[in-house]
Amino acid sequence: MIKPVSEPERQWMSLGAACRILQVNEATLRRWSDRGLVRAFRTPGGHRRFFREDINTLTQKGSTPPMPESQRQWEEMALKRIRRRLHHNSVTQQPWHQSIDEGGRSRMRLFGRRLLSLVTMAANDRRRRHDVLEEAHFLGQEYGQEMAMRGIPLTDTVEAFVFFRSSLGELAQGDLTQQVSALTDQVLLGISSAYEHQIEDRLTQTNSIPSTSSGRG
Repeated sequence: MIKPVSEPERQWMSLGAACRILQVNEATLRRWSDRGLVRAFRTPGGHRRFFREDINTLTQKGSTPPMPESQRQWEEMALKRIRRRLHHNSVTQQPWHQSIDEGGRSRMRLFGRRLLSLVTMAANDRRRRHDVLEEAHFLGQEYGQEMAMRGIPLTDTVEAFVFFRSSLGELAQGDLTQQVSALTDQVLLGISSAYEHQIEDRLTQTNSIPSTSSGRG
């Protein structure tokens, strides 16, 4: 009898499990992930999780996943534009930029690369559009949760993302414009959801603290 598995277990797998199936070392799979060749996200603890469907597809093909040249060029162009804008004085002096430490900026760069891959993935394979939108929402939740844990205010987190979103919007044309809009909408919803959950958790913790009263006997 086959043991049923939960939805998250069906969709995502650990780095070690994916490497065993593909018979590649961890460095290779990390490199594929960084290049956007396989879908992955990072847990709050920094561990990668890989989309099971992508791993199964690679197993069937038995080769390194291809990346269309147009996708590679667009991603590189977008990254260069974002980097240039980030180093401009008008950006570095913004409160949202100054409130995020180097560790947070490093995580933002990884987040940006993953989102770029999602945009091009959605444009190149419309059959996965629903999955990509779900992942964009989840990516926003992970990003929002990490920024919240770092003590970054919601306003600064959103402003940082709006900066990233506007950079993509300037490059997007045709159908890609719609893809950018749809995906970034989901990311924003995910960010808001993460902060909302944090507020709820704090309220729960506050309400669980027994109140003390003083009186004279």
